[in-house]
Amino acid sequence: MSGVTAAFALKLRGINAVIFDQAPAGREGPWQTPALMETLRSPKQVVGPALASPSLTFQAWFKAQFGNEAWEALDKIPRLQWGEYLQWFKTMTAPTLLSQHQLIDVKLTPQGRELTFETPNGSTHFMAQHVIIATGMESFSEPNIPEFMDKIPSDYWEHSYAGSDYQRFNGLSIGVVGYSAGAMDSSATALEHGAKSVELLIRAKEMPRVNRGKVAGSAGFTHAYGYFTDAQKWHYADYVLKAKTPAPHGSTLRVSRHAHAYFNFDTQVNHVALKENKLHVSTTQGDFSFDYLILATGYRLNWHKHSAFHRLAPFIKTWGDVYTPPKGEENDELAAHPYLGKYFELQAKTGYEFPFIDHFYCFNLSASLSMRPVIGLIPGTNTGAERLADHIAAKLYLAHQQQHLERVKTSTENELLGDEWQPALPPAQRVQQTENVE
Repeated sequence: MSGVTAAFALKLRGINAVIFDQAPAGREGPWQTPALMETLRSPKQVVGPALASPSLTFQAWFKAQFGNEAWEALDKIPRLQWGEYLQWFKTMTAPTLLSQHQLIDVKLTPQGRELTFETPNGSTHFMAQHVIIATGMESFSEPNIPEFMDKIPSDYWEHSYAGSDYQRFNGLSIGVVGYSAGAMDSSATALEHGAKSVELLIRAKEMPRVNRGKVAGSAGFTHAYGYFTDAQKWHYADYVLKAKTPAPHGSTLRVSRHAHAYFNFDTQVNHVALKENKLHVSTTQGDFSFDYLILATGYRLNWHKHSAFHRLAPFIKTWGDVYTPPKGEENDELAAHPYLGKYFELQAKTGYEFPFIDHFYCFNLSASLSMRPVIGLIPGTNTGAERLADHIAAKLYLAHQQQHLERVKTSTENELLGDEWQPALPPAQRVQQTENVE
């Protein structure tokens, strides 16, 4: 979604952009798989990728198909329907899209940014002046896998949103570690596909109730966040992260409506062992036995995990390089986030000369600490995309400013042809006209 939104914003400014996506055409994004939620959290009136074009909003698309009454009856946007809308939006805005292109290498050269992709037909290279990294929530990240899974074969577990076939869970006892939205979606989907039981192993003593990030949402917050000091950004992000975000109301009910769903609180996993094709899980509340384990344990940033950016990763400035939080706000997770410029641009660590690194734009969830409300969530994407596109438009102009000036000076494009008027004679030479009054 972020990619087509940014491409549309650039197109409105007369800038051609090429989208590279590793997925087959029509299957971009997480909406068909691996996402499992029934509906989006965002309000149905969200502008999203439509920017300033009301006819391209989800609301306009929905009403055109189903009418006003259906729109009024709609509570939240169904996930799969949102995916259908994005495919329509892609068709209407017609970006240049190259599917099944997986980025495998990035080089900085005086001629531009050289991108190497692996495709079904082999590797291919492209040069770009500016590169927007719109790779979603998993950007520069890897699944956060707890150490207690180190010796367990991968046939017996997966990370949530792995995109697996949940039909194979029919009749099985499933354990789910965590209580996030992902934990609820995974648990509900397993139960809906016939799982014998699902035990949620929740380390917290109780569920968080208030979505602090949602409370903060407003137009003022969206536009003011860029003026926050580093200390203010860190304090806000650290507080929200440690306060924890509850799963959506509907997602939680989707689990609890099943008789064989069990919410185990204050349950810390200590050890996992595989015995006779069963997972034996030792916790602070006793022992459990499962056929399969799902880890809803989130993601962690790991720049070096992504080989495409191995040349850049050692030089990218992070928050840990520039900011030391006060006591009580230490947070390794936040420290790993890239420290971006005002317009999503990557920056080099102090002491390193890395020309053109600021021509890479982190338009994805790893930008959340630097940019917060204008990235990662659907409601802020339009603001972020327009801010990014304005900056790239300015940079492209400045890079060729002399040529643009010469064009101004040498233009022969006439606005007037010269026959639109007649030169006037001096007043004394003009024939005096008088009115004949009968």
